[in-house]
Amino acid sequence: LSRGLGDVYKRQPFTQMKLLTFFQRMGSGLLDVAFPASCASCGDALENPPLPHLCHRCFSKIHIVEDPRCLTCGYPFFGDACSHEDCQHCARLTPKFSRGWSITLFRGPVRRLIYALKYERAFWALRDLGRIAEYAEGLGDYLDDTILVPVPLHSRKFRERGYNQSALIVEELSKRFEVDYREDLLARVVDTQSQTRFNRQDRYRNLKNAFALNGKTKPNLKSRHVLVDDVFTTGSTLNACAAALRKSGVKEVDVLTIGHG
Repeated sequence: LSRGLGDVYKRQPFTQMKLLTFFQRMGSGLLDVAFPASCASCGDALENPPLPHLCHRCFSKIHIVEDPRCLTCGYPFFGDACSHEDCQHCARLTPKFSRGWSITLFRGPVRRLIYALKYERAFWALRDLGRIAEYAEGLGDYLDDTILVPVPLHSRKFRERGYNQSALIVEELSKRFEVDYREDLLARVVDTQSQTRFNRQDRYRNLKNAFALNGKTKPNLKSRHVLVDDVFTTGSTLNACAAALRKSGVKEVDVLTIGHG
């Protein structure tokens, strides 16, 4: 336990809130051991499950995106012969990033896992999301020699929630794919309204100048940075983050999301 605390301390400032989050994550792991597990999606008992908290039936419902896909947002092209840029989801997006990769479609069990992590403090879901990422063919190559950067939360939102789910996802991916990450690189400097109530055009306006480089840090201008978020919807949030990185001098910026939809 002391070694685990030390690792957390080295990675980021050790605040009271992060200490609480650390022990909650530890506790969720202990509960998995102490009590028989059930599927997080359908509630059935787990017997030799393919994922820590999903049964075989629910696992079979996960759509892991394969080629051909949209090179801008990562959405699959059903029936097309090859990947190409732009699809119906990002045709009106003027991307500030180069490439996009979505691991799965945001539906069914994946939606349940992400919502549990995001709104229910279900840190156990990170193991499932990490394992799902490992099933994505070619993702290791996509992340090779990169720096992962989570989409940041505004300080007010962070205080309310106690954690940034995108930062936790980045930490999980960095361990599984052995890549570096910078949680402190970007800051959300404008406390914007929730994106869920806006249409595509209003989302872009809502996020204008909402992100900036953290004044206490400097990016590695020679490295390729991959912005990470839980879900790709319109791409407006990721695009605003990419614009902030580009403005700071970073030349290679790509994006990655767990779900798309």
